[in-house]
Amino acid sequence: MALRLVLTWALVGATALHAPREIPRRSALAGGLVAAGTLGVSLPTSAKKPLLAERVALLDAETAERNSNGDPAKHMPKVRIDPSVTKVGIKGISSQVDVLIPHVMEGEPKPHFIELIWLKDKATSQVIAAKKLSSGDAAPPILTAYVPRGTECVPLAYCNLHGLWEGKPFIVTW
Repeated sequence: MALRLVLTWALVGATALHAPREIPRRSALAGGLVAAGTLGVSLPTSAKKPLLAERVALLDAETAERNSNGDPAKHMPKVRIDPSVTKVGIKGISSQVDVLIPHVMEGEPKPHFIELIWLKDKATSQVIAAKKLSSGDAAPPILTAYVPRGTECVPLAYCNLHGLWEGKPFIVTW
């Protein structure tokens, strides 16, 4: 679908103007966003979708009650570190860390599943890795991340029925 817009382009060093033309709606919207940014106009905060890391950090900060609703055996995050699987990055050598929750991922008729899994740095509370899940995803839910060696982490999971669960802190070792 094309959106009929009349655009006037002033050419640098020229006095000629382009005639009106039709452009695709997506191009018009993108051009408008670029122009708004160029003119110093900012989008309202409500128009910006929060990133997953921001969402889980906010959930973590706002939830005081943890590990208290439901069966710990089915909700407590379990951690597996594989030091033989590594990546080299800006922060040095990172080892593969898997966070697994032995939980169902049921949909209908009454959804019961892990919505979010994440790792945070214990010292800074910065989110290292996060994953959003759906009721149709495979059970058990797993988050795989590469974490710099020597980092102390805390695994967390959020169940749609039983709330926030925080695992024991651990250090990524050699």
